[in-house]
Amino acid sequence: MAYRNEYASGDSLWRLVESDSVREFQGTIRYDASQGVVEGPHMLAAERGLERVTRIIVIDGSTVRHTVRNGYPQAEAALLQLAAVIIDLSQLRSIPRGSIPRPSTIRGIEDCQTFDAVLPGRNVVRRTVPGDSPRVYFRSVIHEILSGRRVDRDHETLIETMRAIAPNREFRCPAEDCPEQLQAMTGRDSCPCGKEEVIFETDSLRLHERFEDFGSSAQAYTAAQQVVEHLAMVNIMRFFEKRGLWSAFRSTAFVMDGPLAIFGMPAWLKSHVQSEVARLHQLAIEHGGPGVLLFGVEKSGMFLDHLKALDHSDADGPRARLNPMTALAPNREYTHRHIALRPVNAKAHGDVTDYGRRVMYKNGLAQHSVVMTPIVNSEGDDRDCVDLAAFPRLGEALDMGIIGLSNHRGLAQAREQMRNSCPHVLF
Repeated sequence: MAYRNEYASGDSLWRLVESDSVREFQGTIRYDASQGVVEGPHMLAAERGLERVTRIIVIDGSTVRHTVRNGYPQAEAALLQLAAVIIDLSQLRSIPRGSIPRPSTIRGIEDCQTFDAVLPGRNVVRRTVPGDSPRVYFRSVIHEILSGRRVDRDHETLIETMRAIAPNREFRCPAEDCPEQLQAMTGRDSCPCGKEEVIFETDSLRLHERFEDFGSSAQAYTAAQQVVEHLAMVNIMRFFEKRGLWSAFRSTAFVMDGPLAIFGMPAWLKSHVQSEVARLHQLAIEHGGPGVLLFGVEKSGMFLDHLKALDHSDADGPRARLNPMTALAPNREYTHRHIALRPVNAKAHGDVTDYGRRVMYKNGLAQHSVVMTPIVNSEGDDRDCVDLAAFPRLGEALDMGIIGLSNHRGLAQAREQMRNSCPHVLF
C-alpha cells in the first residue's frame, strides 16, 4: 500500500460483486449450457507412421524490449531475433529415450542459424541524420532488415521474396496528413506530395502504423517479427525450388512456432503467402512428391482451451474423455457455435489472417496441442469442409509428436547447455 500500516479492506471487490451493473451484465450474457456434454467436432483419421521425414526446419522469432539510456524519457528499442533450426531427424530417432546425449551429439543433430536486429522505438533517433524522427528511423531499419538477409549468398533476400510473391502492391504515403496513394516501387524513393518524405518499399507492410510516439511500440515490434518469420519460411521454400531440391520437399518438415497466420496491419500479406505455399505444394506434387509438409503449432488460445474442455470428465477429471491420438477438425459452424462466437453463417473465423486450418490434437501421451496445416487446395479453402484432403500431410505433422521431439527429456537437458549459443530452439 502507499503508506505504512495501511491495508486493503476488500470493499472495492465487494462493491463490484454487489453492483447492479454487474448483475445486469451477468443476466444479459449467454452461457454455454453445452459445456462438458458437447459432441466434439469431426474426427480425422490420418495415415500415420510413414516416416518419410528426415529433416525438420523450425522457424522461431522473438522480440525483447529494452530501455535506451540516451538521456530522453522512456526511450526504448527492441531486439528482434530469428532462428532457423535444422534438425536431423534420423539421428534424433537413434537417441535412446531417457538418455542424456553429449552436447557434441546435439551439435551433430542440429544446425542453428540466427540473426538479430535492433528496432528503434520512441525517443530514439540517429545522430547522423538531420531532422530524423523515431518513426522514420523505425521504417528505415525495417527496410534494412528485409533487404540484407539471405539464407545463401546466391539466393534472394527477404524483400526480394516479398517482391516476388506480392508484386504491384499499392500503399499510402507514410507522411503525416498525406493522402497520396503510391504505386509499387523498388528500394526507396520520395513522395510527390512535396513533403520530401523518404519512401521505403517496405512501407507497404504498414508496420509504422502501429509505431507509437508516446508509448511502447510493442505491436509494431510483434508485427515486424511475424513478417520476418513468415517471409523467412517462404524464402527457404523458394530456395529449395530454385535449386531443384524437389526430393527435399518430401523429406523435410517446415515448422512455424505459432499459427499459420499474419495479424494486424501486414495481414494483407497472408493471401500472398498462402498462394505461394499452394503453388510450391502443387509443383512438389507434379515432381512426384506428396507436396509440402508445413505446419504451425499453437501453444495457447481459444482452440486449445476448448480442446481441454472437451477432454475433461466430471467423473475422471482432465485429459480423461478423449482417446489418445485423437485429431479433431472444427468446421466453420462448430467454431462459431463453441469457440469464437459469431453468427453461424458469418465470414469464417480467421478468414483475413489465417493461411492454415486448425486441428485440435491429443497425442499418445495425453498432451494437447493445436496444429495448423496450410491451405493449398479448394478443400482447405472451404471452411465448411473437414475432409482429410483439407489438411495436407496431416499424419506426418502429427507424427512429429510421436517421436518425442517436444518430450525427449535427455535431449532437452543436453540442449539447455547450448542455450547461450542458440537460444531459440523450439523443441
